[in-house]
Amino acid sequence: MSQPLPSQIQLRRDRPVCRRMFVLLFVLLAGFSLVTWRLAVIHIKESPRLSSLAAKKYQRHIVLPAHRGAIKDFNGEYLAHDEDVSELYTDRTHLREIITVRHHLAAVRGMKALDLRGQLDEAQTIAAYHDHVARVLAGILPQPEAEIRSQVASDKPEIVLAKQIDEETAKQWAVLFKAEHIFGIHMRPTVARRFPAKDRLSLVLGDTDTSNKGRWGVEKLMDARLAGVAGEQFIERDKSGNELPAYRGSVVEPQNGSDVHLTIDMQLQDNVEAICERAWKANNARRVVIVVTEPATGTVLAMAARPHRDVSNPDLSTWTNHVIAEPYEPGSIFKVVTLAAALDNHKVTPGERIDCGQMFYEDPVRKVKLSDDEPLGMQTVKGVLVHSSNIGMYKISKRVGQDLMLDYTSRFGFGAVTGIGLMGEKAGYVNTGRWSNTTYSRMPIGYEVSVTPLQMCMAYGAIANGGVLMKPRLIDRVVKPNGEAEVIPPQPVWQACTAKTAASLRDFLEGVVLEGTGSRAAVPDVRVGGKTGTTRRYDPEKKRYIDGAYLTSFVGMAPIDNPQLVCLVMLDDPQAESSKMIRGGRVAAPIFAEVVRETLDHLAIRNQRPIKVAAKGGAQ
Repeated sequence: MSQPLPSQIQLRRDRPVCRRMFVLLFVLLAGFSLVTWRLAVIHIKESPRLSSLAAKKYQRHIVLPAHRGAIKDFNGEYLAHDEDVSELYTDRTHLREIITVRHHLAAVRGMKALDLRGQLDEAQTIAAYHDHVARVLAGILPQPEAEIRSQVASDKPEIVLAKQIDEETAKQWAVLFKAEHIFGIHMRPTVARRFPAKDRLSLVLGDTDTSNKGRWGVEKLMDARLAGVAGEQFIERDKSGNELPAYRGSVVEPQNGSDVHLTIDMQLQDNVEAICERAWKANNARRVVIVVTEPATGTVLAMAARPHRDVSNPDLSTWTNHVIAEPYEPGSIFKVVTLAAALDNHKVTPGERIDCGQMFYEDPVRKVKLSDDEPLGMQTVKGVLVHSSNIGMYKISKRVGQDLMLDYTSRFGFGAVTGIGLMGEKAGYVNTGRWSNTTYSRMPIGYEVSVTPLQMCMAYGAIANGGVLMKPRLIDRVVKPNGEAEVIPPQPVWQACTAKTAASLRDFLEGVVLEGTGSRAAVPDVRVGGKTGTTRRYDPEKKRYIDGAYLTSFVGMAPIDNPQLVCLVMLDDPQAESSKMIRGGRVAAPIFAEVVRETLDHLAIRNQRPIKVAAKGGAQ
């Protein structure tokens, strides 16, 4: 049976209901459309911006610091290394995020966040929380509370509050921060450079800057090999600051730097340092320098100087590495350069006799005056060096001439840096221009020329090494993190003189110790050769030589028939009862002998045919 159609009366009665239904339908459609449009805007158009805000608030980019390679001595003793530490820093985003701040401040006050919201507005809540954070941090940091408060409230994205926090302290602080509901103050891992060597070799090792990059010394020289590559990791935290392991990003592991091993043996270095310290104090000298090298390779075995850098009080101690950075007039130890030029170019022969006169001499042409400590009369060329005759050496230099003299000065490495690579090295001074009459007479005997102790040590190394000048070798090897070692090979510079001339000079230098001015440098059971040097001290400010002030030195090698070491000892302005006592043979030579004994004992070097050497007095 069919349903009857509604009447007009019924339709008119239902019309308002239909309108309300249509209105409701329109409202629903409009609402859903608005929501759909807003969702589309959020998920499509504003997605990058909102994702960035969320990441900034909850995600952290953690830098995983790489360890800088260690610096070690030849035997592997640590001289400088990195240590894992932490640093404390502020996070502006977390310290200003009102919901997080209100939650933690309410916990501090023992109340609900909703109740706190009714008591304090946003600005008051943030200010109160900053006060709480500053008050807690003032209890563990050295800064005053007011300063910490300004740093916590700063507009800067982050401020480092404390550095080099050790592991135990970091754990204690983490517990404190959790108990005090401190959020927005974080700790992150970093590294700190440690120097267990302390004062030892401090001017050689150098230092690093705040970013752990080498500033000077070996740290700067080998920075590219020591520096590692930092890693990274992204982590995500919840609103309470706890890490969410499930959202931890991939980790790029840091690559540690390579270890650098010096040629210096710290056991020997310590012995040399002790000798240097005693000599400095005993002679009341302005400075004392001792350098020990291996002539065949140019290897630096030890280098010490006083005064040196006190790492605990650096501002009141010297920053000058006297081994490479403070040239001086060498005096008679420079005479081997004059002799090398003369012998190499056949201007003299070893047995030729030279008239050294009766202590005083005046050149009839150049009108320059020279003197010796004693009348020497006729001497062989060897005797001129053995007795350190200024008169005889000048007469030999007249045959050599300026051009050859300058050539051999350059050949032996003077007037240029040695290439050891340390910052601050000086080249010294050589007059390559027009010479005066005094230059002709003074430079061949070691005046009007300035050298560094390392330059002189390398020059005598050439004499010990068959005439081959070597580049000083301070780095022995570089060891990568995987254990692979790269040995730094010796580097010859050039042939400074012939091997024949070098052999003659070694014989001359042994004569200096056996029968000349260097008898106090003798070492029992070892054949030693070397040369004494004594120069008047020049005052660059007053531009004159100082009466009664001298620089004394001795440089030599052992064993003389197969030299395994070269050693230089220099004392600047040593004090004695009389100026006659201040001579290289009296002051520096005995120190040389002590260093040689220590070095030979350490290296177990002994001559195949030991001889007994009796100590004799000497004038120079």
